[in-house]
Amino acid sequence: MATFQILEIKEISECYNIIKELGQGSYGKVLLAQNKSTGGAVAVKLVRKDRTQLKTFLMELSLSITLSDHPDIISTYPIFISTMDHYVLTQELATAGTLHHLIQSEVGIPEDAVKRCALQISWALDYMHGRGLVHRDLKPDNVLLKDKDCYQIKLSDFGLTQPVGTYVSSMSHIIPYMSPELCDLKEEEFLILGPTIDTWAFGVLLFVALSGYFPWLEAMKTDVRYQVYINWRQSPDCSPPPAHWERLSRDAIDMFCNLLTPCPSSRHPVLSVFDYLNIPWKLNILEYGTNSAVDEDELVIDIVGDN
Repeated sequence: MATFQILEIKEISECYNIIKELGQGSYGKVLLAQNKSTGGAVAVKLVRKDRTQLKTFLMELSLSITLSDHPDIISTYPIFISTMDHYVLTQELATAGTLHHLIQSEVGIPEDAVKRCALQISWALDYMHGRGLVHRDLKPDNVLLKDKDCYQIKLSDFGLTQPVGTYVSSMSHIIPYMSPELCDLKEEEFLILGPTIDTWAFGVLLFVALSGYFPWLEAMKTDVRYQVYINWRQSPDCSPPPAHWERLSRDAIDMFCNLLTPCPSSRHPVLSVFDYLNIPWKLNILEYGTNSAVDEDELVIDIVGDN
């Protein structure tokens, strides 16, 4: 367990000058603030006490501090602040926002930038997996940017992170980054947590960043796009690839198929992307085929929110 300084105050304004809000969710919000003592700019994450148990917050804080020594993981300062309504953690500021806000619908981001993200995210995930941890919430919102060209990115948000081997139950809702074994969980069923859950989410994240489209909305047989993908995998040489896969090079398709293998034990590790960084991932636009098997509009990335 990480060690940290404990500070109890009434309002966050006692320690920080609040500049603006950077993001908000059901559990709290993130603020851009200036530390009154040092004058430095920081990101302050406020977690609502009425939505989060103290034990859960302290676990996130401890993990965040412990993982801060990796260059591709956001640094969290060793201080625990408690206000009347919030638990607070303070992190280094990622001045260029999140990967989510950089991705352009139907376009994605430049291939070179995607590859830089792939390199750094895979390093961060491999570091976590090597320490027996699974992130569990990998998506573009949780990839922070120090610059708009993705030369320096930071993996963040460890609120759902748990040790390998933990029994996890079904989630309250399904998002496109969830693996099929998670999507298939019924109430009162449990799954033994493993790194391959992150591997799947990593594959979806790279696909989204490269194309500006979700490959599917739910990794379930009831999702037409996902079922098309599963059917195509069985005989890839006998039918055209699913919508938007035809825009990828043969090598890139192999990479995605390795990461997005429905069977968890057959998924390649995240560092397998290293084998594909020096080859093209996209075909020239003149080489694109047409595939009208699914409605493209429903696959478009929502740049306002994807969960």
